[in-house]
Amino acid sequence: MSRTDPIRMLGSAAIAGAVAWVAIIAVLHLLRPDLAPGDAYISNYARGDWAWFMRLAFFLNAAGWAAAGEGLRRTVPGRAGISLAVLAWLGALGLVVAGVFRADPLGSPTVSVEGWLHSRGAGLAFITLIAVGFVGWRTFRATDVWSGWTGVSLAYGMVASGLLAVYLAWPEVVGDGFGWWQRALAFALIPGWLAALGARLSNEPSRATDE
Repeated sequence: MSRTDPIRMLGSAAIAGAVAWVAIIAVLHLLRPDLAPGDAYISNYARGDWAWFMRLAFFLNAAGWAAAGEGLRRTVPGRAGISLAVLAWLGALGLVVAGVFRADPLGSPTVSVEGWLHSRGAGLAFITLIAVGFVGWRTFRATDVWSGWTGVSLAYGMVASGLLAVYLAWPEVVGDGFGWWQRALAFALIPGWLAALGARLSNEPSRATDE
């Protein structure tokens, strides 16, 4: 077995995690027409008859990011690779926490312990997975495998940060429609970045760091 085979497998796992996340949420939009996409959080699908399906999406997405983190560790040398891996793994941990603990039902007057834990996990995932873009921008230029990815990594980090800021402020400033901003970030941009990282890892990097 060639040295790059494990890296290609990690890349495929990252792609699978991203695709599963997007596909499951897309299906849940059809299965739960009672939740208007513009006025509901993605996590609200974790309540009701299809709660298990949403939780599965969290866990599969977490597995994809865990695989991407290991792939980055193996292809970015030194502490930079470890830093990227830790961020991806923390993001995966946040997704697992968000999957285990459900968000409170939409419109709940108070925040439950479960809802609080869910929001902490989701917040951890958002922050660390966006940070992957900025750290990648600073470190990719020193590698052969990722040298052409510095610009796109920075662009991802900046756009994701902007979307997160708008998404968090929208309910207070505007009100209706916050769900679209969340979906632009969590349903499109972040899984798209995961799939892109996975595709690069699957493309048999010419050099990799020692395991």
